[in-house]
Amino acid sequence: MADQQEILTAIGGRILAQIEAGATSDTILKLAEAYAWIAAPDNGHGGFDAS
Repeated sequence: MADQQEILTAIGGRILAQIEAGATSDTILKLAEAYAWIAAPDNGHGGFDAS
């Protein structure tokens, strides 16, 4: 199983790739939120409506 740093590195790479590909702000927001939950799970986070 991947450790926390490997997961953060993977998400960070995905964020950069999506920005370069012209992803929507919604996609970037979701990836950034995933990063925040892994990096600091005890902090309050914004989240999004997945519906």
